[in-house]
Order: sequence, then C-alpha cells, then structure tokens
Amino acid sequence: MLGWLNGVTGWRMRSLTIKLEPEQVAWLEQQSHALKRSKGDLVRELITERQTTQEGSLGQALADLCGCLEGKKDLSTRSLKGYGRS
Repeated sequence: MLGWLNGVTGWRMRSLTIKLEPEQVAWLEQQSHALKRSKGDLVRELITERQTTQEGSLGQALADLCGCLEGKKDLSTRSLKGYGRS
C-alpha cells in the first residue's frame, strides 16, 4: 500500500485552522496567485524557513553571555547540610 499519498496532500500532514487579519489574507492570496502556489504551501514554506533560521535553544542563543557576570557562583542562600533527614 502506498502510505505516502492520500489524495493531494501527504498522509502525515494535519490540518490547521488559523485566524488572520484581512491584510494578512489579502497578502497571502496575492502571493498565492502571483507564485501560482497554494496558500497552504506558502504557509508551510514560511514555517520551514522559520524553523531552519532559529539559533537553537535559548541557552545556545545566550551562550556568548555565559561567564560575563561576577559574583558568587552558588547563589543559594541556605546550606543543604542535613537536607532530607528527619
């Protein structure tokens, strides 16, 4: 059985309903017509572009700031001596 096709879209794709401002709808329709592509295809492309241009995690994005602060490395204010004992 061909599991990779189900009608026009791939069988693994799921539907999404979103609300757009009138200006956004007009832009999407204009782009769709000008590029001769479906609106869904354009939205998927924009999402894919956003996913691939992300800089990774927040930690990776802030990596250049690591070690730039001075002060105690242990910010805990209380000792853990005897912690967990009755």
